[in-house]
Amino acid sequence: MAVIEMQKVAIIAHDSMKEQLIDILHKEGVMELSEANAPVAIDHTDVNFRSAELKFAITVLKGNASKETHAVAKKTTNEQEIVYAARHTDVRGIIDELHKLEETDTEAEHIKKESLKLLETLAPWTSLPYSLASNRESQTTARILGFIATLKLEELKNALKEKNVRCDISEVGTLKSASAIAVHVYKEDIRKFEEAAVTVGWTNVELPVLEGLAPELIENAHMQVKESSSIQRKNTEKRKSLSVELPNLVKVLRYINWLDDKQCAREAMSATQSTTTLLGWTPKKNLPALEAKLQDNLSAVAVLKVKPDENEEVPVLLRNPLAIAPFESVTNLYGNPLYSEGDPTMSLAPFFALFFALCLTDAGYGAILALIFGIAIWKKRLKIRESKLAWTLFLGGIVTFFVSIPFGGWFGFAPEQAPAFLTRTTADGNVLFLGQIWNLSTQSGINFLQNLSLCLGITHLFYGMFLAGYHKWIHGKKVEALWMNFTSHLLLGSVIIYALLPTPYTLYLLYAVLVIFIWGKGYGAKWFLRPIVGAMGLLNFGIGLLSNTLSYLRILALGLVTGAIAMAINQVAVEVGKLFPIWVAIPVMIGIFLMGHLISIALNTLGSFIHSGRLQFIEFFSQFFEGGGRSFSPFKRSTN
Repeated sequence: MAVIEMQKVAIIAHDSMKEQLIDILHKEGVMELSEANAPVAIDHTDVNFRSAELKFAITVLKGNASKETHAVAKKTTNEQEIVYAARHTDVRGIIDELHKLEETDTEAEHIKKESLKLLETLAPWTSLPYSLASNRESQTTARILGFIATLKLEELKNALKEKNVRCDISEVGTLKSASAIAVHVYKEDIRKFEEAAVTVGWTNVELPVLEGLAPELIENAHMQVKESSSIQRKNTEKRKSLSVELPNLVKVLRYINWLDDKQCAREAMSATQSTTTLLGWTPKKNLPALEAKLQDNLSAVAVLKVKPDENEEVPVLLRNPLAIAPFESVTNLYGNPLYSEGDPTMSLAPFFALFFALCLTDAGYGAILALIFGIAIWKKRLKIRESKLAWTLFLGGIVTFFVSIPFGGWFGFAPEQAPAFLTRTTADGNVLFLGQIWNLSTQSGINFLQNLSLCLGITHLFYGMFLAGYHKWIHGKKVEALWMNFTSHLLLGSVIIYALLPTPYTLYLLYAVLVIFIWGKGYGAKWFLRPIVGAMGLLNFGIGLLSNTLSYLRILALGLVTGAIAMAINQVAVEVGKLFPIWVAIPVMIGIFLMGHLISIALNTLGSFIHSGRLQFIEFFSQFFEGGGRSFSPFKRSTN
């Protein structure tokens, strides 16, 4: 079992050593703290406020930092560097400066938007010979501004003459196909002007009331736009210069998180007049080392094993061998096992890797996938237990490469399209890739993958039933395991024997096992109802087995789709290349080939991961796994 055995402990120390105790536990990081019955009320507001301010500064500087600064900020650091940064970085000054820059940026952006809006409004009125603040009415006349289609201007003038409207019309600018018009009209004729103007498409305009002529205002607006843009550029440069502090701010944020963790630890403490007690969980194998560490550093401390409270949930910590650990990422997508359950990772790992490979069935895609994630793991020095998903995909690529060679999947190419030294000719004249056994472009190859998918599905399902029975067996429910679970394997064995050796004796054996199976499925019911309940169990078992087994045909479907998409990409590249001269066609074909296959790898990898995971979660886990355990969350000092 890969679920680590846990022990609940109580650590009792003299009150004067409280802070030392917290510091040691924080550094060791092997104990999850439980809340005290009456926690001490400590206000986290100040820490949370400072954390939020720091996150604001980090977010802003991330957007302005260079690649080199980002790389430094992402580097793993140690405790001494974090403490030094917390004590020597002018965090308050940096945050205040960023707030000030944000305020001036906001003000400059507001001025710029207002100026641009004014420029847009005044653009057609550059020749207006009046101040925008001047009185628009005299004792006898009024000034009206508006737009009219340039082609309609003469029609407007004629309409005004017909109605004897006393006015003066001046064209002062244009906007696309419209003219900006200033009209001075006698007040008595305003109504007649409006009636005539509306009929030819006149639109009134109200300009803002501002001191100065339109050209002066436009020039001032241009200046304000330039000044605002200049302020924003200078502020951006200031942020870039401040971004060199990003690595230090990241360290300070980690230090503040430490402070918050310690406050949570203080809240978890219960105290008497002279002692402090901490309750929590720790892996049983780490308990001796923890006890020795505390006793070496504290003069008055005791570590006691305590019984968990009734119905208390034990935290779950998984620990698998390094070759299996990456596949914990698949288990964790579903959830942790309960503490009383076994870890299913060891059981699902080979099936998941094989299903993933068969869903891709392209050795070229597997090689590229392994190469991409291998380079990422090497460049970033990703550890297996810290980057499980990346390692899962890396291993999945390797398995895909070797599993796909017998199926002849190489970027959708047919053997006839490959160089002769990469192929072989069979006795019946068929051309295959080296190492290829089955051809998925033929019905026999498809039938083989179909049958393989169904056989793997049945194996997967019955292995899940075995694990369900094994779990009951080791927990003392041996009779139930025998009748409810292991009779399924007896039935499967008798069916296989009869299929391989169909004789009357094997048929009688099958009938006998069927009776035993029905009697077993009725376990728990009264003896006279047991055959009925068992028969219903048999029906349910048959329907469930059929539907679940058919689900494994998705392996066949995805395997064929991967090859079909790859072939389609190659065909598109060739057909598009035929449209261009050879010197253009070659780079175009290469571009389509590379981009098409990269997208295909991404999509098919995602599909293979999802569907392989689904076969674990729905078909496999439903046989034996409940899940829902709580992850072990130790009180520790993280430097990442």
